[in-house]
Amino acid sequence: MADELPARISPDGRTATWNPAVTRASRLILLIRGPEGDEGVRETANSGRARVREGERIVAVREPD
Repeated sequence: MADELPARISPDGRTATWNPAVTRASRLILLIRGPEGDEGVRETANSGRARVREGERIVAVREPD
């Protein structure tokens, strides 16, 4: 998987913001940790902001392979 993008993740981990001009990709990958500690991925638009559900936490924002 590609390197992490420089993103600002909120203290509670539910919101991430980044500069969409850093990458040319139209879709990005969020690495997410669930309430039970399980990890997963979710695809999001390269809009510069993402939010996850209550209990989930954003770990990183990456470009797709």
